Amino acid sequence: MTSVLRELPLLYVVLSEGRRCGSVSAVHEPSLAGPSAYATPPRRLPESSTSRVRLHLKPGQKGTKQLLAQYGDRLICVRYRYDAQQKKRFKTVELLVAERDWQPPRPRFAHNQIVALRVTFADVAVRHRVKQAGGTWNPERRVWQLRYDRVAALGLNSRIVDEPASNSGCPGSNGGNLRADARAPSR
Repeated sequence: MTSVLRELPLLYVVLSEGRRCGSVSAVHEPSLAGPSAYATPPRRLPESSTSRVRLHLKPGQKGTKQLLAQYGDRLICVRYRYDAQQKKRFKTVELLVAERDWQPPRPRFAHNQIVALRVTFADVAVRHRVKQAGGTWNPERRVWQLRYDRVAALGLNSRIVDEPASNSGCPGSNGGNLRADARAPSR
């Protein structure tokens, strides 16, 4: 079986007590009918909540030595998954199948650039954290302004906005639905 697994372009192999149970790609394995016969369709891990990973092993730890010898540097980790309903233990293997150069995208903002943050009036705790970090309120845009590196440190990246807040509460609204007296600047 080891020689069969080495020759195949496997993406993910599932082992149960040392026996192959399934994989993402179709695996051809000799059966009792002869070497050209196909194996039964692969079983998939149950998607139920009873299947839990109890053990996550790095290459070289006890329980991974044979797999490390088999897959070498391609072995990322070995997981033992237990299913209480089926009363089975599954041994899963994560393999590295491709490697290529990659350039990370340029950051959206420079670390010292001032960005606009949307913080609702009810978010008192967040507003207080922004103030403590040096944020200032911009009444024209109705946003808080703060340096990007501080926004990232506070974990508020999802609150960064590019457009000013609208008065109507609808995105893209130009205030056409407001009455004439509401459009006039307040005194």
